[in-house]
Amino acid sequence: LHCCHRNMSLEFGIVEEGGIRCSYHGWKYGLDGTILETPCEPPASQVRTRACLGAYPVIESKGLAFAYMGPPEEQPPFPVMDTFDEAGDEMLPYLIESPCNWLQVMENAWDPFHVVYLHTLAVRSQFIDAFAEMPMIEFHESRTGEFYTNVRRVDDIVWIRCHDHMLPSFTQNGGHFPVPDKPRYFGRCGLSRWITPVDDTHTLVIAWRHFRDGDDPRGLTDKSKVGFGTTDFYGQGPDRTYEQRQRDPGDFDAWVSQGPKNVHERENMGFTDRGVAKARRLLRNAIRSVASGNPAPQPTDGFDGVIPTYGGDTMLRIPKQEGRDDGAVLKEISIDIAEIYKSGDHLQGDARNEFIRSRLKEYEARWQ
Repeated sequence: LHCCHRNMSLEFGIVEEGGIRCSYHGWKYGLDGTILETPCEPPASQVRTRACLGAYPVIESKGLAFAYMGPPEEQPPFPVMDTFDEAGDEMLPYLIESPCNWLQVMENAWDPFHVVYLHTLAVRSQFIDAFAEMPMIEFHESRTGEFYTNVRRVDDIVWIRCHDHMLPSFTQNGGHFPVPDKPRYFGRCGLSRWITPVDDTHTLVIAWRHFRDGDDPRGLTDKSKVGFGTTDFYGQGPDRTYEQRQRDPGDFDAWVSQGPKNVHERENMGFTDRGVAKARRLLRNAIRSVASGNPAPQPTDGFDGVIPTYGGDTMLRIPKQEGRDDGAVLKEISIDIAEIYKSGDHLQGDARNEFIRSRLKEYEARWQ
C-alpha cells in the first residue's frame, strides 16, 4: 500500500488514532482510505478531496488479521469455527512461506497416506511410531465442506483421526503428538490453518497452533518455536540446512521439490491419491460455479453462529471382533464416528462437546 502523494510505501507509515500517517510528508489516511490531513499543503489546498486509498475491512483475532477483499455488498459474516474459542485452549499464531504453488501445500493436507512413509518409515518417526500403520480412510460431506476419518488399530485401541477441509484453503487436523494407548473422546484439532497464495509460485501458511492439557502426554511441544517463519512440529519450513533436509525430509521438502508449479500431466496417481483427486475435483467445480455467476460458497452459509468442525482425535477401546474381518470393522467404525460427530451440529460449545463425547462412550460400550 502506497501513499497517493508520491508513492512512499505505508509499510513505513506511522499508525495513529483513527488511521495511518505517511512519514514522508505527513499525509494521514482514515480507516476507510479517506485523506484526513495534508499538513505540508497550504490550508486552502483541495488535493485531499481528489484522491483516496482503497480500504478493506479487517478483523484481528488472536494474533492474526483477516481481510475481506470482495464486493462490499457481498461481505459475509466473519466465520467463527467452534475451535476458535475453547476454554483451556492456548492458540499461538504462526506464518511460514513456501516457494511453490499453493495447491501443492493444500494437497498435502488431503493426502493422509504420506504420513505413513514420509513421517514414519522413510527415515525415522518424526511424530509417533503408530503413524507407521496403514490407515483406513473414509471421506465425508458436511454442511461446511468435507472431512475425512483416518482410522488405525493400536492393539485394542481404535484411533480415529479426523481432518477438516473447507474450500478453498482452510484445514484442521488432529494432534501432532498423541499417544493412542487409552480412550479419548472427541479431542480437538492441533492446528487451524489457511493455505494462502501470494502469487502462482509463493504460498503463505497462516495458522494457529492449539495447545491444551492432554494433547501432548510426552511433552514434545515447544511453544517458543511457534511464530514468524517457524512452528514446533517437524519439516514445515526451510529452517534446516540443505544436507539436513536431504537426510531427513519433511512436508516442506515434499511440496517445494515438486517445483514452483507442479505439472499434473507428469503424475501417475494411484489409490492413495483419492483425497488429492477429490480436492482437485471440488476446487474445479467451485471455480466453474463461480465463473457461471454463482456466489462463492462460504463457511457461514446456513449457520447463524459458531460453525461446527470435526478435526481432532478420538480413541476408543474396541477389541478385535471374533469372526469378523478387522478391516471391515474399522470401516464401519469410521463411518459411524463421522455420523456421531455430525449429530451434534445443532448444538454449540460445551453442550456440543459433551453430547458427542457421551454418544462416543455409548458407542464404545456396544463393542465390548
